[in-house]
Amino acid sequence: MATVLKIAENAAGQGYNEEAERELVGRARELQPLLLKHASHGDTHRTLHPEAFDALTDAGFWAMAAPRRWGGFGTSARAMSLVGAELAKADPSVGWVYTVLHGTTWVASLGPDALQEAIFGSSKEHPVICGIANPPGTMDEVDGGYIVNGRWPYASGSLHASWAQLGVNIRKPDGSIEHGGFAYLRREDYTIEDTWHMMGMKGTGSNTIVAKDVFIPKAQFFHVAKLGIGGHEPGKRHVGEPSDFWPFMPFLRATAHAVVAGAATAILDRVMEAAQKRPIVYTSYARQAEAVMAQGEVGEAAARISAAVALTLKNCDLIDQVGLTRVPMTPHQRAQSKGEGSLAVDLLSQAVDQLMFLAGSSAFADANPIQRFYRDAVFAMRHTANLPYVGYEIFGKSLLGIEPNIAHPDFI
Repeated sequence: MATVLKIAENAAGQGYNEEAERELVGRARELQPLLLKHASHGDTHRTLHPEAFDALTDAGFWAMAAPRRWGGFGTSARAMSLVGAELAKADPSVGWVYTVLHGTTWVASLGPDALQEAIFGSSKEHPVICGIANPPGTMDEVDGGYIVNGRWPYASGSLHASWAQLGVNIRKPDGSIEHGGFAYLRREDYTIEDTWHMMGMKGTGSNTIVAKDVFIPKAQFFHVAKLGIGGHEPGKRHVGEPSDFWPFMPFLRATAHAVVAGAATAILDRVMEAAQKRPIVYTSYARQAEAVMAQGEVGEAAARISAAVALTLKNCDLIDQVGLTRVPMTPHQRAQSKGEGSLAVDLLSQAVDQLMFLAGSSAFADANPIQRFYRDAVFAMRHTANLPYVGYEIFGKSLLGIEPNIAHPDFI
């Protein structure tokens, strides 16, 4: 599929590229048959099929993550969430890899001028960046740059990335450690250990990145502890896109929730289709769809998914408004976003469980795609950024005025 889309001129004062957004969401939908065809490859090989990843590249999805000043499309958070959801309706692992890689690439676009030039200005192709913040590695300053060491597990999409964004702390000459930020390593500078053996999201290839005595120039370090994520220093030249002002964790969280919603929607569609054909054994129902209780369960599950999608898109729209107005979210707005995101996860979890009872034991057969959607959905919901009990506590503390909260403001 050729990538021919209009890239709006750079950027300051402009809105989002709605023309490109409509086209890209449509492309994600068109890719569903191909992605479903290759989904079982992820179960066996624990990474995306090469043809599936190439299709994402050909569709132009990595340009969604890049600002227009670097040849990107200038798309909204809502559009990125919608694309992730459409991909997840065919293969949640594809949706997750897309979401992680574009989110990490977006973070790099917030960095200092020298970092952006090193990453976005060094190639004619859009960079594809995987990333892990925790556990942090170590970084020692040397002449002209730094030496990076560490191991970073759960690096989703790492086998397909050309860069890695790795959380590091700075080790001082006296051995003391101070908070650091992100070191950016080119693919040839690190190794990947095959450690991804999980029940769900098998196709994400979330292996372990290993760096041993890797030198990086100073331009390839984003000092987050000093600058903040999205904190733009005076005199910065490469800034002005709406996405430069998005809040960090609310954006990453909302796009991840969209992937789970896509997987839940795929389960709902398949359960409804099967209900028109399958009987309820040991009863007089020739079709499950005739049973009043089944009708109610389907309706309730569908309502929960719809409500979760509405909450997710509400948060996307809030993020997009921040990008347009450059007025940051207040701490309470962040906490509310976290709490409402937790409710979205709860609703999706309840809906998926309801639907799997309707789907019956045959849905757990290896040959049935529903089991993959189920495994991937319940797995993704347990990502540390998605845990409802954490989000509810953060929101409750904010409502009750209890300070400090349990997480750094950047991570709420």
